[in-house]
Amino acid sequence: NVTPPTPNPPMKSIPLPRGGRLIMNLLIAAGLSAQAFAQEAIPRGTLNVDRSLVRVGSFSALDWKIEYPKNAVDVVDITDVGTIIPKESVTMRVRTLGVAFQSGSRELPLDAYWSVNNSSWSRFFYDVGSNVVSTDILIETKVKKGDQINFGARGKNGRKWYPFHHTAKDDRYVIVLKNGDKAPSYAPAYNQSGVESFLSPYIDGSGRIRIGPRDVIVLWEASTASPGSTYFDMQDLVVLATFE
Repeated sequence: NVTPPTPNPPMKSIPLPRGGRLIMNLLIAAGLSAQAFAQEAIPRGTLNVDRSLVRVGSFSALDWKIEYPKNAVDVVDITDVGTIIPKESVTMRVRTLGVAFQSGSRELPLDAYWSVNNSSWSRFFYDVGSNVVSTDILIETKVKKGDQINFGARGKNGRKWYPFHHTAKDDRYVIVLKNGDKAPSYAPAYNQSGVESFLSPYIDGSGRIRIGPRDVIVLWEASTASPGSTYFDMQDLVVLATFE
């Protein structure tokens, strides 16, 4: 059993500069976190718009193509249980891509934390799915080579807390995915969208994760359902961590 973390005040999200939110949405939709690569491994590509002038209330069509350089290498290792270990000193940025935790049609809150080198757990997210802003940066911090970074989360239903699942131990209710990993596919509970809905910008036609070599995605099942049951869908919380 894991002692539930003592909640700290939620960290404030870092606002994007005026005009930056559109570009960030476009980059994230393409499976690319902004500034996720070192200078020697910068992705290249094109972003096209179908018109140069758009009237108020009308829409433009956008298309893009992103190519990752062949010499781009990952800068983190992931242990068998899911602990993330940087291979060099980097900046870590964390976003919540989506939450689908509910009872019937009632949304339930998810409570998410992170820890470095077995320090006390620090909260970075507490909310329900309809309030998620996937472009908000919830953590931005420097981490050193060899640091042991873990993520944990738990759900709440009324006054009841569900078990706390984290990456510091072998736990089938949380999984860390890198580029090329197979995304889990489980039947969504309560007719929720599948985990693919949150991950669709990051999954190719074969169901494999397609993100930058310096990104990882963390998935949680926050209920007490057993793997293989209708309610075990690994979509209750989806988090993206980028290491620059």
